[in-house]
Amino acid sequence: MVRVVIVGRPNVGKSTLFNRLAGSRRALIHDLPGMTRDRLTTIATLDDGRKYELTDTGGLEYGASPMSAYAPEIRAQATRAVESADLILFVVDGASGVLPEDRDIATELRPHASRTLLLVNKTDRRDVEENAPEVYELGLERLFLISAEHGQGVDEIVDAIAEVVPEEAAAEEEKEAEPIRVAIIGRPNVGKSSLLNRLTNEERAVVSPISGTTRDAIDSMIERDGRQYRIIDTAGIRRKGKTTDEAEKLAVISARKAIERCEIGLVMIDATEGVAAQDATVAGYAEEAGKAALIVVNKWDVDQHTTEDAKKFEDAIRFKLKFLSYAPVEFISAKTGRRVEKIFPRIDEIVSGYRKRFRTSELNVILERAIAQHQPPSTKGRARRFYYATQLKTQPPTIALFSNSDDPLHFSYRRYLENAFRDALSLVGSPIHLVIRARKGMKRG
Repeated sequence: MVRVVIVGRPNVGKSTLFNRLAGSRRALIHDLPGMTRDRLTTIATLDDGRKYELTDTGGLEYGASPMSAYAPEIRAQATRAVESADLILFVVDGASGVLPEDRDIATELRPHASRTLLLVNKTDRRDVEENAPEVYELGLERLFLISAEHGQGVDEIVDAIAEVVPEEAAAEEEKEAEPIRVAIIGRPNVGKSSLLNRLTNEERAVVSPISGTTRDAIDSMIERDGRQYRIIDTAGIRRKGKTTDEAEKLAVISARKAIERCEIGLVMIDATEGVAAQDATVAGYAEEAGKAALIVVNKWDVDQHTTEDAKKFEDAIRFKLKFLSYAPVEFISAKTGRRVEKIFPRIDEIVSGYRKRFRTSELNVILERAIAQHQPPSTKGRARRFYYATQLKTQPPTIALFSNSDDPLHFSYRRYLENAFRDALSLVGSPIHLVIRARKGMKRG
């Protein structure tokens, strides 16, 4: 669950904001500094029903004060909360202006700037404007003017929180229990039927046919080692005489139907014929649909092929199927069963990443590291900035990058970022989609 943490020095209105966001009077409010000593956490709900974890920390104190005896432990608790936070709400008092304690906190938060909102509270008071320049000196880009007591500007904070709360959070557990949907795709005569028969006749597998409601083909449900798989059958397509064009059309139609319903496509290639144009066409539909993929080279006989042959064949695949560079390759013989047992563990590994939700804090560390190693190209004559990243959905992992511009990324830099995320997240066989969004509530530079 996404974690949102409120931090700041004592008596800046953190608890008032906490109560406002939580929709209840959970935190005690008083003009006496230090009323909140321990972390207070609740589950808050957005208007659309999505939930997130909201934490109010004790006021961070530096130096002598009536509450300084508790300061080290309060600071330690707040630090732990910040380290695990997906979004940090740093509250300062716009009426009293920026104090040394605010600057100290800002310094501590600067390494987490990509996931920090600077909230200037009590902006309904007259003396806020003269204190505004000091607020910008804190060096945090994402600044919001609010009044937690009266609710002014709080809707914008809720919108910012909504951006980092997963769209599918409520259905995550249910999806993990769903059968893995696998489509065997490829041109005619590559061995799709042989592989289907080999998979469904596997020892320890329980198989049952399920009639499709919108198509003629039949799915097969397989239970293997306690896990269920729905094998979507496209093996019924056969070449009809010499009507090659018609057969190719049928193959593509069948593959596209299967791809629409699958999570992972087993892209089958005939080792005796090499990578054909139609292989690239069918595989391309899987990539366009955002599906995970495993490339299966069939009819690979160990007596006829060497390790060097496998390397050369994989090089040919990588050259002709560049768009599936993330898909691993398995060499099998569906007829003899050679290495077919490797397919299920591969499917499990690939779909696990395809379904996985990643923490916002983890994504931001990856983004910051990638930018530090390779700066993005400028857009319309000004430097492109990325503020933070968050995952919007799974299947495939879709990551929003909040920027000072929503102009499209150059394709080479987009590919660089996709590879950076894929490598750091150890994703195998899964595409990554990046969505560029212009961020509201930021200083523009």
